[in-house]
Amino acid sequence: MSPLLLQSLTAFFATLLGVVALSRVAPMLGLTDKPSERKLHQGEIPMVGGIAIFLALSLAAVVWGESNQSLITVNGNDALPVFMVCGAFLVLTGALDDRFHLGVFMRVLSEVLVALAVIEFLDLRVAHLGDLAGSGILRLDPVLAYPFTVVAIFGIINAFNMLDGMDGLLALLVITTLVTFHLFTETAPGFVTLAISASLLAFLVSNLKLSPLVPKTFLGDAGSKLLGFIVVCLLLAAASSQVGDVKLIQPVTALFVVALPLFDMVFTSLRRVIRKGSPFAADRSHIHHLMQDLGFSDRRALVIILGIHLSVTFIGLMLHRANTPEYFQFGIFLGCFGLYSLLSSQLWLVAYRLKEASPSISVKFNADGFLHADGSLQADGSLQADGSLQADGSLNASATLNADRPLIEGSLTATEKEAVTPKPVGTDEISNITPLRKND
Repeated sequence: MSPLLLQSLTAFFATLLGVVALSRVAPMLGLTDKPSERKLHQGEIPMVGGIAIFLALSLAAVVWGESNQSLITVNGNDALPVFMVCGAFLVLTGALDDRFHLGVFMRVLSEVLVALAVIEFLDLRVAHLGDLAGSGILRLDPVLAYPFTVVAIFGIINAFNMLDGMDGLLALLVITTLVTFHLFTETAPGFVTLAISASLLAFLVSNLKLSPLVPKTFLGDAGSKLLGFIVVCLLLAAASSQVGDVKLIQPVTALFVVALPLFDMVFTSLRRVIRKGSPFAADRSHIHHLMQDLGFSDRRALVIILGIHLSVTFIGLMLHRANTPEYFQFGIFLGCFGLYSLLSSQLWLVAYRLKEASPSISVKFNADGFLHADGSLQADGSLQADGSLQADGSLNASATLNADRPLIEGSLTATEKEAVTPKPVGTDEISNITPLRKND
């Protein structure tokens, strides 16, 4: 059996075992994701997928790393130990963030420290940007190359982290990114890419509930940051002549490999800033949220998003294979981003209109087991109503009819208030009300 196949199988089954084992202790450690206004899943889901992937990768590295001949080397040195130590640090800080919700400063600091470690221990940095303007190669002064590389690593890690909001999305996105990476660089898959891909396939069995024997889990920040870090390190290594003294791809070409994550991050951040919000604030403004608000099921949204990703990447691959000038590639990349931003902004308007035009009804049980229901019809802003049955069987109900149809700041006339004000419930009527419980 091929050593690479053995490595892949080791990573696959180790990830499955890790997911099953860690999901049992996740509730005790507080590593579960609870539903919220921004998170629409049901029940508490263990956030241990990223930890399981890292442990599987570590096991494969210990067992097969020494004999493997396809690892990426930088300046003649094996880069795997540096990648693994930095990955372990990101997984640890990511898990702490999943558990304790660290502040923005601590999250940024951890990613910047990892970027500094990559630069210092591997001397891996962006030395030039290529011929972006058609006037010659744009070289970076060493003083500028250092912070530019830090920003590049930080940006791509967060770009992948932001897309971890739909079942299967980030895992499939990273797998397709690794495949296209080898198509761009024309290199054979090695230990890192095969082990990560195998681990992600095992994680998809859990995340998409493909087997009743494997519990559903999420990657968590620990997993999403680890995957983004591995991708950016591969791109930096391929775009640097420090790797085997051969530059496999140009810096501008590397942008097409991670086009969709970059598009989503930049568009979402700009959108938040324009709305005078923080670019780091979590909300429902990413591309997967847009697909959901437009009414697409998660599976259809997944196909659409991956289709967009592969389409832009295919354009970059064709330009790369045709030896297209770098400034022309850069122009097309900016054009693709402009088109993406234009379509996204218009689709968000459509999503808002659909949300305003459709009625919404939510029914939930209070902690004491009694039914509480809210309903609103906002097609013209005409009706809002809410009612609840209290524990003692009494009925509270209110209804509001806005005088002007748009539901903005309308008020009621005296006649309208009398028409919609609920009649008092008498004592005899209250005694006939039976409380509704969950099992009813």
